[in-house]
Amino acid sequence: MRSQEQELREWMQRLAEDPANADNPLLPELQKLADRHGKLLRQFRKIAKISDRLQTETKEMARQQRQFVLMVSHEFRTPLAIIDSASQMLEIEPKLPVSAIGRVAKIRNAVQRMLHLIERCLTDDRLGTVAAKPTSFDLAAMLGDLVSGLRAGTMTHRLDVHGFDRPIPIPGDRDLLAVVFSNLLENAVKYSPNGGTIRLDLSTGEGQVVVRVTDDGIGVNAADAARLFDKYYRASNAAGTTGAGLGLHLARCIVQSHGGGITVTSEPDRGSTFTVRLPAVLQPPSVAVASPQTADVPEELPS
Repeated sequence: MRSQEQELREWMQRLAEDPANADNPLLPELQKLADRHGKLLRQFRKIAKISDRLQTETKEMARQQRQFVLMVSHEFRTPLAIIDSASQMLEIEPKLPVSAIGRVAKIRNAVQRMLHLIERCLTDDRLGTVAAKPTSFDLAAMLGDLVSGLRAGTMTHRLDVHGFDRPIPIPGDRDLLAVVFSNLLENAVKYSPNGGTIRLDLSTGEGQVVVRVTDDGIGVNAADAARLFDKYYRASNAAGTTGAGLGLHLARCIVQSHGGGITVTSEPDRGSTFTVRLPAVLQPPSVAVASPQTADVPEELPS
């Protein structure tokens, strides 16, 4: 198959050889344009080759990075489990000095943070390869379990729950949705370093279930809120707090895979409210992402 450059060259040659164009003053200008067009075509081909090579290299780098993260995540589980088991044994040791109790608790908390990060990395990989497995489960009971666990782990925050007075069955992957709400609750604690109230509201209506998590924490500005759900993104005021910027990205992916949506409203130093909407009946995954605005900025907060 002839290239455009070859066709243009042959066309110009036919024009030059035609006796009728012997004295045509436009012929030299056409030749210059044809030469410039040929150079542009060659440059475009070079750019296309470079682009293809970069895409191939980027995909390979992403594959290697993914394999490395998964390998590290799996390898860390065993030593972390050993550390956590040893810490639990120390906690029940009757001769343990009182001064060491707090240190042991810090060790266990650090282990739990690492385990949560590992689970999020593995969940991120699962989302890329395995679809959610919806089954009917009681969302109110699942959230109640998460709140009970959170209450046991914090002494400086007050947990205020509403709408848990009856079972609320919904279709969904219970394990994946637990990742969403545990992340939101943990963030509410983590980004409220001075304590305060964490409010969890559960309601139903118009064929959907709505869960709101509100805190009195550091909040975020509008620019950060617009990107909170981007992978690995962290808000500008979250630099002093541990996190990988993965939790909220996973939350959005999981919620959207259930045909729902997640938004955040927030102001610096005035806290944040995350709103998760899930269908009360099974629906196809949502492909649209809410556009970030002031009152209902799209889905994300520091993670």
